[in-house]
Amino acid sequence: MAGDDGTAPQRDRVDPQLLTVLTTEHFVLQTARGATISEANGRAAIYLGTLSSGLIALGFVAGDQRRFPTFVAVVLPALLMLGLFTFVRMVATSVENVRYLIRIQHIRAWYRQLAPDGSWFADAKPSGVDADDEAAAALTTTGIRPGPMQMLYTAAAMVAAMNAVVLGTIVSLLLRAVDVLQLPPAVTIGVVVGVAAFLAQLRYQRRQYSLGVA
Repeated sequence: MAGDDGTAPQRDRVDPQLLTVLTTEHFVLQTARGATISEANGRAAIYLGTLSSGLIALGFVAGDQRRFPTFVAVVLPALLMLGLFTFVRMVATSVENVRYLIRIQHIRAWYRQLAPDGSWFADAKPSGVDADDEAAAALTTTGIRPGPMQMLYTAAAMVAAMNAVVLGTIVSLLLRAVDVLQLPPAVTIGVVVGVAAFLAQLRYQRRQYSLGVA
């Protein structure tokens, strides 16, 4: 069917090969997104399982005053290192996920031009979101409203919180082990260090998002 200017509508002039290529690319990107999600879930499960096992083991040796300090000195730093590695990789996979989503939205925007009714697809310019922010616009199609608080609800932030607790515990126990402070001030310092570590990890996460999806 010809348009008002005598030319066929764009959807009638689609190159079948181009459509096949874009459909394949869409499938590949969606598969890659699924892989990042699976990796993040697997790493989080490994870390939380190891953390739980370590805490249970600490409970078994807590009554042995001779072995407990050595056990803590080995287990807690190892858990902290595993947690930091897990956090960094989960942030990286999350950024990759968003980048794949942005590319998918570019393809969907092209599909949207072919549809007789654009309402079949997500709004290209969601209300309340800067249309120039591709990451924010893409995330709205998944039901997420981008904002500063959203960084607290990621799986990486969950791992960051556990890392902060482990680090704060290490600091408190270290201060008590060297008999520098009594228990209350040692715990207070541990809490402050843990909160600072959590905020530092959130800042790292936000910075990686800004660099990765810019």
